[in-house]
Amino acid sequence: MIISDLCNEYNVLVSKQQAPVYGYDNINVPYGLVIDDKGTLISVHPLGDHTNKKPVNIISIPARVPRSSGIAANFLCDTVAYMLGFDAKGKPERALRAFQACTDLHQRILEGVTDAPAIAALAFFENAPQWKTAQQLMGDKTWESSLTLNFVLQYNDGKNTMFVGDCPAVQEAWNAYYDREDDDEGALSFSLISGEPVIPAKIHPKIKGVAGAQSSGASLISFNAPAFCSHGAEQNENAPMSQREAYEYTTALNTLLADRDRVQRIGDDTIVSWAQCGETAYVDSFGGMAFAWSSNNPEKQSAGLDELTIKKATQALAQGRPYDFEGICLNPNEEFHVLALSPNAARLSVRFYLTNTFGAFARNIWQHYRDLEIRRPSYDTTVFLPTWRLLNQTIRQQSKNVKVSSEMAGAVMKAILNGTAYPASLINAIEIRINAERDISPDKAAIIKAYYSRKTTNEQFKEVLQVDINRDSDYVPYVLGRLFSIYEQIQLAAIPGINTTIKDKYFTSASTTPARIFPILGDLAAKHMRKTWQSQGYKVKLEKALGELTGKVGDHYPSRLTLEERGAFQLGYYFENQQRFNKTSKTIEDDNQGADND
Repeated sequence: MIISDLCNEYNVLVSKQQAPVYGYDNINVPYGLVIDDKGTLISVHPLGDHTNKKPVNIISIPARVPRSSGIAANFLCDTVAYMLGFDAKGKPERALRAFQACTDLHQRILEGVTDAPAIAALAFFENAPQWKTAQQLMGDKTWESSLTLNFVLQYNDGKNTMFVGDCPAVQEAWNAYYDREDDDEGALSFSLISGEPVIPAKIHPKIKGVAGAQSSGASLISFNAPAFCSHGAEQNENAPMSQREAYEYTTALNTLLADRDRVQRIGDDTIVSWAQCGETAYVDSFGGMAFAWSSNNPEKQSAGLDELTIKKATQALAQGRPYDFEGICLNPNEEFHVLALSPNAARLSVRFYLTNTFGAFARNIWQHYRDLEIRRPSYDTTVFLPTWRLLNQTIRQQSKNVKVSSEMAGAVMKAILNGTAYPASLINAIEIRINAERDISPDKAAIIKAYYSRKTTNEQFKEVLQVDINRDSDYVPYVLGRLFSIYEQIQLAAIPGINTTIKDKYFTSASTTPARIFPILGDLAAKHMRKTWQSQGYKVKLEKALGELTGKVGDHYPSRLTLEERGAFQLGYYFENQQRFNKTSKTIEDDNQGADND
């Protein structure tokens, strides 16, 4: 499914001239080796932009061969070892073997081609390696900085200079060579992509641009041990597809990954997305919906992805209405794909692959933000909880070495896009942080609300999974959380300036074993009530709240709360705490203080 969709995407990219045609790659080639009719190197041309430390000149050249170790030459374009026989790694014999491999390759491909550029190219490789000439032409400093870069072969006829690969006869020879197939009919297998009989490509091109993977590229499909193979098949014959199909899916994926502005990161995962129509506005708006609120990158925020725009786009698409985004009409029925890749040594693993309509993704994302919506303190202006901030709630903020779990991050993102239950690892991690910190931040409360909104089957619990407090609820774990908040408020009012409250000592145990802790808290509250208060009006208010909540609980406290019930406890505590900062409550408190002063 993934490979087939990537092959389809390749055809779209080629039609938009965003990907090279079959048999060619777009790579960085900063220098041209200019030769004459006799194959003599007469000039080294800088190509492209050389204003920065690393020169850039992306051009289309004959496809590269996969090369992780050993010697494997490329046609018309390669490094100094292959093109000039120069030893840049302290292995002169290896450099000579590389040059000879490149010579052999060009002789095989260009045999019988009589056009001048082809004859000149063959003469170039028949001559002794010309790296000394190249060094003299470039100068020592430029030469030293170019040893890891690519050089392309160019031909000068005395008047004009051209890329040897632009010669039609050379192109024809290359295409025939690249399309060659083994004549062994017994090697035929049915392609997993087309279903047609093909000679399977044993090695697929590498995938580059996945964070954490090898910079030289990693394999999405590979079989490198007998245990992975079956029926005598070798390497990628176990996942049969033609060389063209292997080229198409890897080229499409590499093209998508190369567009860094449209590639997203969640944890250790690299996420690419594309619309079936190939219009990049879908990817940009998706990045806004799913990641821009979660991105702290000001450049992405300013690229037409402000919160108001994304909010309007998400709402419209979620309701099945088209939306005009940067001059492009986004169709909610457009097929859309999201692929998350994780690094795994020399290979890539697929964290998830999702295909749905664009409107369905928008609807699920919008529901996610609605599930996270919660009343926050007045100083907290968060409208949509960013995904990166959500995930950061699962780790200790003060630690520089602790990272968000990659597995959990991927599972959370998948749940968001699918509109399904969040992973249990999310709530477990939040519980660990709450127990360690003994506090419920607005972000953690939002996560608890969202998690159980999708998970719980308890109708009483569902009634309190709201944006704000539910005063009418009799659900005991929720009421106990509110009661704990009242006990803490009584202590704070009775002992102003206290550094350590009952929250620091009893919060975790109170939310786990209420029957053991709440009688202790009740006794403490009674002692605090007997102290002299600055505001008798506030004292009356707390006494009233205390009587109401203890009446809801009754005479018996639960001996133990489950994980889900602890979530209700925590929400009750959070919401009751927020009432202290409610403007109405504050006004009442101020009025009471004023009456006492009178």
